[in-house]
Amino acid sequence: MSDETPQASLAAASENIAPSPFKNLTGAAIAATLATGLYAFTNMVAHKLASAPLQTTNTLANRLATLVRTLLLALGSGATMIFAVIALGLVLLTVKQVAIAIFKKKEDRT
Repeated sequence: MSDETPQASLAAASENIAPSPFKNLTGAAIAATLATGLYAFTNMVAHKLASAPLQTTNTLANRLATLVRTLLLALGSGATMIFAVIALGLVLLTVKQVAIAIFKKKEDRT
């Protein structure tokens, strides 16, 4: 057994996983792929729900069906936006890291 505290082992593990442009772009590609897939799925569900009218005249059933349809589309759209924002953020983080590295090299030369 190790004598390290959980905080020390967590700090050591986080030092081994330093963000790099390659890791950032890999994560951005994964997030963008998930966002695109979720967008296509949400779009398909929206078209299916729009083309299938409700078959009941009961007011309560209509309201519940509308609520379920709205929640389904809201969850799909929300998940799509979350992954899209994550992908965009990782790309911007990569741009920032590359810019810092370039300017740091210029400063070191002078």
